[in-house]
Amino acid sequence: MRQSIFMFIVVVMLIIGIGWWGVNKGGWFQDKGILEKAESALESEGEAPQSEEKPEKEKGFISQRGLAIKAYKISRSTFEDFLPAMGSIKGDITRKLNFEAPGIVEEINFREGDLVKEDQLVSRLKQDEAKLKIEYNQAKLKSAMVGLSQAEKKVKLHRELFDIGAITKLKLSEVEAEAGNAQHQVEAAQVEISSAKEEMKKTEMYAPKDCIISERNIEIGELVTPYTQAAIEVIEIGTVYAEVGIVERDITKVKIGQLARIYVDAYPEIAFDGIVDNVYPKLSEKTRTLPLDIKIDNSRRMLMPGMFSRADIVLFEKPGVISIPRIGIKKGEDVSVVYVVDQTENITVERLVETGYESTDYIEITKGLKEGDLVAISNVEGLTSGTPIQVTEIQIREM
Repeated sequence: MRQSIFMFIVVVMLIIGIGWWGVNKGGWFQDKGILEKAESALESEGEAPQSEEKPEKEKGFISQRGLAIKAYKISRSTFEDFLPAMGSIKGDITRKLNFEAPGIVEEINFREGDLVKEDQLVSRLKQDEAKLKIEYNQAKLKSAMVGLSQAEKKVKLHRELFDIGAITKLKLSEVEAEAGNAQHQVEAAQVEISSAKEEMKKTEMYAPKDCIISERNIEIGELVTPYTQAAIEVIEIGTVYAEVGIVERDITKVKIGQLARIYVDAYPEIAFDGIVDNVYPKLSEKTRTLPLDIKIDNSRRMLMPGMFSRADIVLFEKPGVISIPRIGIKKGEDVSVVYVVDQTENITVERLVETGYESTDYIEITKGLKEGDLVAISNVEGLTSGTPIQVTEIQIREM
């Protein structure tokens, strides 16, 4: 019995509590129309309740509820536009070297791929016969010079005899003729020595320029003649070329004389300066690209034929230019518009600009922007002048 009474009291108190909360806190039975009339009456008497000022933190949160955008900070830099291309390094000239005389190969100083400097000895034939010929003619020259010396002394003596009348003019002429013949023998021996030395030179092969041995078709002990296939092939590398291919849609962008920068895997951080030296008259049937040659000075001997190369052909280059990403500009029929960020109000301001050169990614601004401006580069189509925004990222172009 006591438990039943206790439960009844608890239920009654719970009902009373819910009812009190509903009337006083939940506003179940309040006449909202009456409240609104009371507030209106207070406002007419100048005693309207002042709304509480929102905390600074809450105000800041509300001000950032604009359209999220990325911005680009304006600065002056060198505006460059490149046309990328790929190819390989090739030598300036390929030469086929051969001996000028027949003989047996005695010496080969280099292998395929070796670097050879100008005038270095590449290969030599046996020179025993040529040396003997030189020695023989040198001996003849000595003999002729002895004969000439004796003939000159004889001429001197006979002139003295002729002067005193001891011999006739005819006898003096005979002695002078003998001396002349001795002189001719000396000259002939000198010519034969020079000829023998030239014959010896034909047994030696020298590099015509700084080059690389690309092919060697002879071995030591092999008999060769001037009429057989090229003994050795070399590629001159003082100047090299990057042969690259240009796709058909970019053919009109390239011409002879354009600057280019060449990169190879062996030196990934080094740009080799070059110039477009030759544009071929037709496309390659295999690759459907237009071949062109970029001439590169290789005095440092860093580039070798066959290296894979990447080229950036300079289409446009201008220092001190204001440029922005193409996605940051809205173009109409006659006008171009960008949206500059007002950092004080966190809104965008529409601004007319004049443009210049356009690359694939950037466009030159010739009028309408200054250094330090922030330009919207995302959600541009959804912007107007006065659009509330929130800058989530600021991009700066690398110099």
